[in-house]
Amino acid sequence: MNQQEFDHIFEKLTDRRKTVLQKILAGETDGEIAAAMNIGEASVRKYIERICYEFGLNNEPADIRRYKRSDLVALFAKYKPELLTNPQSKFTKELVETGDEDNERITESILHLLSVNQPKSEDLKRLINRLTLNEQERKQIAKSFNQIGHKSYLNSDFTTAASYLELAVEFNPSYGSAHYNLGSAYEKLDNLEGAFYHYQIAIRYQNRAADAAVNNLARLQILQGNSADAVKMIEPILSRVKDNTVTVTLHKNLAWAYFQQNFYQSAKKHLLICLELENNYAPAYCLLAQVQAAQGDMEGAKESWRNFLKFYSDDQQVKTVRWKLPELEVWKLEAVRVLNSQAN
Repeated sequence: MNQQEFDHIFEKLTDRRKTVLQKILAGETDGEIAAAMNIGEASVRKYIERICYEFGLNNEPADIRRYKRSDLVALFAKYKPELLTNPQSKFTKELVETGDEDNERITESILHLLSVNQPKSEDLKRLINRLTLNEQERKQIAKSFNQIGHKSYLNSDFTTAASYLELAVEFNPSYGSAHYNLGSAYEKLDNLEGAFYHYQIAIRYQNRAADAAVNNLARLQILQGNSADAVKMIEPILSRVKDNTVTVTLHKNLAWAYFQQNFYQSAKKHLLICLELENNYAPAYCLLAQVQAAQGDMEGAKESWRNFLKFYSDDQQVKTVRWKLPELEVWKLEAVRVLNSQAN
């Protein structure tokens, strides 16, 4: 079924069937629907069977009609989610009460609900924990949690992101990318202990997330003054990393660590590599300005400070999440101070 076919079927429903359908989507029971419409519960069941038939859902015996409700909710979550009324409360309560006789159907419904980014509920979590899921099903659900968590992270809702990502690693403890994303969310929430823990798990897996986790761990080491440890973490992996974005940030952090150790030539070398790979990379210009100033090249430092302020401002205008690092705001103030003092 596609969107056009769905819309055609929905528009052809009678007003009474639409009323029953809306009450189903709101999570009302057969008894509640019957009382509201002044009909018998048997009539409600007939309406449900006819609605399912219209939408091409297999006609099932009445004793498992609750699964047909799950199918209807999943269908409307995909094609007309605006009609779902508070699905995370009444609907998940109904699912919990069904027991776990048909995990496949319920799992499919859960995945559909997650695909439209429904709010997390304790009922839903309890339901999933009760099901006897196979490994593939747990991985599917973890993937959905990770996607929602990452989307929340990109929207700067780090608390919500962490709550979903915690579920992702609970349902799939070997999910390296989810551990990395959770570490990033914890870092934004100033939970550095949690960030360290999940970055270290992410490093175990040979993928982009593992390389990015090394990079973030190295940055945290630098912020704590452990620049030598940061160098030891970055140098062994630098030559094998293929992702350009991760490569750029690894060179930046390696340069930062060398700068902390007063190895200015090594720091400058890696910053120039950064700018060769990405010529509008604001943090590299900022660090280059500090290296140039330490080497006595004040004109070069002034030009680098200007480039930093320009590109950092551009990044903030497009709300690029990866630049929203606390040290950049500190360096921005330093750039303004230096340029103002030289202008006077």
